[in-house]
Amino acid sequence: MSVRKAEGRMHRPRSAPARGTVGALAVAGPSLLLGTVAAAVVLHVSADARWSVLAPVMAALFAAALVLTAWAARRAAERALCPVAEAETEMAEILETADASRRVDVPPTGDAAARLAARVNGVLDRLERSARQRRTFIADASHELRTPLTGLRTRIELALAAPGDAELPETLNGALRDVERLHRIVDDLLALARLDAGEEPAREPVDIGALVESELAVRTAPVPLTAKVETGVMVEGNPIRLGRLLVNLLANAERHAAGLIEVEVRRDGAEAVVEVRDDGPGIPPADRDRVFERFTRLDSARSRVEGGSGLGLAVARATAVSHGGRLYAADTGGGTGREARGARFVLRLPLLPGPRGDG
Repeated sequence: MSVRKAEGRMHRPRSAPARGTVGALAVAGPSLLLGTVAAAVVLHVSADARWSVLAPVMAALFAAALVLTAWAARRAAERALCPVAEAETEMAEILETADASRRVDVPPTGDAAARLAARVNGVLDRLERSARQRRTFIADASHELRTPLTGLRTRIELALAAPGDAELPETLNGALRDVERLHRIVDDLLALARLDAGEEPAREPVDIGALVESELAVRTAPVPLTAKVETGVMVEGNPIRLGRLLVNLLANAERHAAGLIEVEVRRDGAEAVVEVRDDGPGIPPADRDRVFERFTRLDSARSRVEGGSGLGLAVARATAVSHGGRLYAADTGGGTGREARGARFVLRLPLLPGPRGDG
């Protein structure tokens, strides 16, 4: 049994006479049974035929009709199940060859078997896309890890070659920065792996305003930072993952801000809103969704600088979605007297129902 590649191949319809014969027999069988009984009754009443004569004739006709009906029903069932059996054979071939580009044939009947085959092909399409994305992700991750590893190895080799060099502290500080970058990349990869696996950690009521204030308190921004935080804005979530989301947004703003970072937390209807704005180069509208893709590099001035893992925004959006919320890049609108430039990231999470949430 051949299996097609990317494009679908339709089964050749069975001949019309064959289908018509089986269908006619399936319909005629019960009619023949009823006709036999009716004829026997009419002959008995009108011609006073003896039952001793009619009984064998009626029994023979009844047996013939019964056999004919059973045969027709079996043929009809086999014909109906034939596409399923063929699809099963093709699936076995796909599993044996492990070729993600293969698909099962879709019969042209438009019945349940055809819908099942189409659904199977849809699943295979998703699996192929997933495998392709996984390969790309592994290749990108390998590249990202190789860069700091190469720098770390070079610094260590230099330190070993000249242990008495006066620049040894600077070399060790550079090695420490490479280690920190590796640590961030590994943390982001583990976070994405957990999110992709659908792990659901324990959730609890979280004051998103208080969480933002606690994260700001332990950070030292390279530029002035202003915060307008409304406390008591309650959401349901995992505080560790939400804290990581906020850290990634703040770290992204710190890498790109020219002179100011603004953070705001507020209620908006049934949602809690967290905004992080910076006055850096900004994000072109065409790239505002692409910045959330893994290992994305923009051609603009807002390209990832040294120290970023290229995964922070992807982790942040995946975390927001897992909490039933949204994270997106929006127009800046200017802010506090500034011209409309820079980037503005908006996080929206559903408020926790009740007086501590939506009031």
